[in-house]
Amino acid sequence: MTGQPPGGVADSAEEPRPPRRRRVLIKVGGATLVDGAARRALAQDLAAIGGGVDLVVVHGGGPQASALGQRLGIEPVFRAGRRVTDPATLDVVALALVGGVGSELLAALLAENVRAVSTPVASGRLLRAKRRPKRLVAGEPEPVDFGEVADPGAVDGSLCEALWHGGFVPVLSSLCVDDGGARLNLNADSAARALALGLGVDDVIAVADVPGVFGELGRPETHRATLTPAEARAMVASGAVKGGMIAKLEELAALVEGGVAACWIVGAAESRPITRALRGEPGLRTRIGLTAEAP
Repeated sequence: MTGQPPGGVADSAEEPRPPRRRRVLIKVGGATLVDGAARRALAQDLAAIGGGVDLVVVHGGGPQASALGQRLGIEPVFRAGRRVTDPATLDVVALALVGGVGSELLAALLAENVRAVSTPVASGRLLRAKRRPKRLVAGEPEPVDFGEVADPGAVDGSLCEALWHGGFVPVLSSLCVDDGGARLNLNADSAARALALGLGVDDVIAVADVPGVFGELGRPETHRATLTPAEARAMVASGAVKGGMIAKLEELAALVEGGVAACWIVGAAESRPITRALRGEPGLRTRIGLTAEAP
């Protein structure tokens, strides 16, 4: 029996495709995942988003890797807010990201009935990577060798597409593998930027331990509700932002310039910061976009 309709004439009309669902990438810093209460709050926030959205979560684990390394006698080294990764530190990072933060976040999400799947960005060649050469970075007078560290390459979204099609939420750590099979550490903000552009996401929300950008920490009146990419880079160059916020601002500014309409930095301690940002509800956060619209 053939698939032809009566009369032997093939039906050439294509099946109507379902409308494309909204795609949202959530970047979660490791500092916001250090205890069970914080992980539960994040999981509840993601569960509240509801249907009609394809979520992908990219998480860091810097504080956890530093703490584990120190317990093992390996002191962390940072240059311009980014970790220098020797082979011993790479082992620590892999344990902290995949065996620690990833599994703990997975457990919290499953407890809230979020159908999460935890895996590194290396899985399925989702995100290719190559070892980073020495490079000049903001705040350093000479080129820096970051060691076993990668820069992101091409994205093959097949894995995420398959998980989304099955109703799952990819939860991704930034441990990657180059084309020769070498494991490398990849900054989670860099991984989030590459995936956001490669997957064509509609919204990017970075969850941090502070509710956005401040001209001076500890002074609420210096909070910046909106920033353009140029303003964000000026704050980095001036030294107004420090530590991990440097990489975050650089990557989010590049995302906006790459075509994402807007990105947000929200505070993990705020009430449901992700769902409120997606719904345009009032809240303390920083919006990065080409125009100064309401945050």
